[in-house]
Parts: sequence; structure tokens; C-alpha cells
Amino acid sequence: MKFTKSFWIALIIMIGLFILPTVLTFNAPTYDGNILYGFPLPFYLYGGMCLGGPCESFSLTNLIIDLLTLVAIPFVVNFIVLKIRKY
Repeated sequence: MKFTKSFWIALIIMIGLFILPTVLTFNAPTYDGNILYGFPLPFYLYGGMCLGGPCESFSLTNLIIDLLTLVAIPFVVNFIVLKIRKY
């Protein structure tokens, strides 16, 4: 499969959307409440109160869906661009 320039641009945008929320919310519980990591689905949550202190949860399913989305969207963009160029 040939990768177009659009594939690389979409991949960079998706990586940015995946990393930026994590970087921007680092150490945020002292200011904003809960920390949520992940785009489009949150896979890690820290904050709030449980019985023994702050709640912490991790979802492997959401992480896998996030990573599949991260890779799938650039492939879809690449496919669409190749189909448009064909006509």
C-alpha cells in the first residue's frame, strides 16, 4: 500500500490528539479534579474519593480501542485520498 502525504499528516494529528491531553492534564488533580488519560476513550482515571483514598482505574479495552483508532483513521484518510486521485 502506498502511503500518501495525507496519511502522515493524519497520523501526526492523531498522535497529537493522543498525547496532548495527557501532557496538558499532568498534575491537574490539585486544580481540576480527576485526571483522565486517553483519546477518544479515557483509559486511565485518577481522582475522586474511594474508601481507601483517591480512586484509580485502568481500562485495557479502552486503551486498545484508542490505539486502533490512532492507527485506523490515518489508514482511512489514505484510502480516501488514493480513491479520489484514481478518478
